Amino acid sequence: MVLVVDDEAPNLESLGKIFEREGWRVALAPSGPVALEVLRREMVSVVVTDLMMPGMTGDDVLRAVRALSPGTEVVLMTAYGTVESAVNAMKEGAYDFITKPVKRHAVVKIVRRALEKVSLVAENRALRARLTELAPLESGGLLGDAPAFRQVIETLRQAAPTSATVLLHGESGTGKELAARLLHDLSPRAKGPFVPINCAAIPEGLLESELFGHERGAFTGAVARKEGRFERARGGTLFLDEVGEIPLSLQVKLLRFLQDGALERVGGTESLRVDVRVVAATNKDLAEAVRTGRFREDLYYRLDVVSLRLPPLRERREDVPLLAMAFLRRIAEKNNKRVAAFTPAALASLEGYSWPGNVRELMHAVERAVILCRGDTLDVADLPEAVRGSPTALAELPPSGGAKALLVPLGTTMEEVERQVIKETLRRTRGDKNLAAQILGIAARTIYRKLDRDEEGRLVEGRPAGPPGDENE
Repeated sequence: MVLVVDDEAPNLESLGKIFEREGWRVALAPSGPVALEVLRREMVSVVVTDLMMPGMTGDDVLRAVRALSPGTEVVLMTAYGTVESAVNAMKEGAYDFITKPVKRHAVVKIVRRALEKVSLVAENRALRARLTELAPLESGGLLGDAPAFRQVIETLRQAAPTSATVLLHGESGTGKELAARLLHDLSPRAKGPFVPINCAAIPEGLLESELFGHERGAFTGAVARKEGRFERARGGTLFLDEVGEIPLSLQVKLLRFLQDGALERVGGTESLRVDVRVVAATNKDLAEAVRTGRFREDLYYRLDVVSLRLPPLRERREDVPLLAMAFLRRIAEKNNKRVAAFTPAALASLEGYSWPGNVRELMHAVERAVILCRGDTLDVADLPEAVRGSPTALAELPPSGGAKALLVPLGTTMEEVERQVIKETLRRTRGDKNLAAQILGIAARTIYRKLDRDEEGRLVEGRPAGPPGDENE
């Protein structure tokens, strides 16, 4: 809401009409005391107040706002002769000032910027508060609040105290190794080692030695006995990343270990028993690999005791702002940058992008943006080009949180298609009409005009001629 305070009725009414045309919810107060009554009962984002008023001046209103509603911004209106007083008021916390006679475009521009600042501060404060609540997860590298992600965490918590083998499914960059580490940290083996190995990164001829170790002289270059990853993980957890890449010849040996906990080093004859919990991960369809003979069926079922799918980032878009803020804080501190927040438009761009590289791609995008950002707030222009263009594709992808995708039946009129896209964009921007207009590349008044018409194209009965107020502002 925008609260206008002025003892001159013509100015008060004129500003009220100007702001209503912008779609902002407006309250009018002819004096300071009346303005305080409004502040006590309403959520006010911006106060626009005359500086020189009888009784309670604009300075008095400013001080009262600071006390009653610290998150509210104050814009002062002043005559040319009192500009110095307005400048002093800005030192006391006023957002900006404008000289009389007030010009419509100038006051709208200032108030819009003030509203954007209030929205920015509120959203970033909420993200920081949620990060504090989720600090235990963030310390483990996993962070999220979407239902699909919460289910992943709950399953990990249930499986952690057991000795069951866990198979993690998920695209590259979804955090499979982080999930394996969290499983280890929550388990009774937390004091033991966590030993990861990427089975796809090691040549087939060396993988057996890396996993099971070798004896001296087992092959050319084996000048000493070497313990494999299984032995190094004794008493802890071995994480087999990209387990689907293990060749068939080694799958037999892995199956034997999972069955009886015994292994033999390459070139050795002694059977060794090692207490290790195995957690495996894959970004491939192992069931399909079993059908085509590329993966042993018995090994698949040994690994797949507890099966867990990590959702890609596009399926939990509501977690993007939370993750982005966590990366922002961490990267800014690491690089001694003073970047502390995102603009609403930047967050909308991040949330609208499909993130084919998942969490890893998001982290790199935020890192690039923080390094290149010249101010203390990260904006759309600081983001990678691919991410900057993402909001235009909002209707192409299924929305987060399990909501239905935006589907338009064949034969729908263009007017109705536009209405549906506008409504969906408003939903994604949490009702921020100015941001939605920016994303869609249209004027804010176009949104009001199109949403003020029913399916038959008639003006909705009872609506005012001007754009409606926005309860979110």
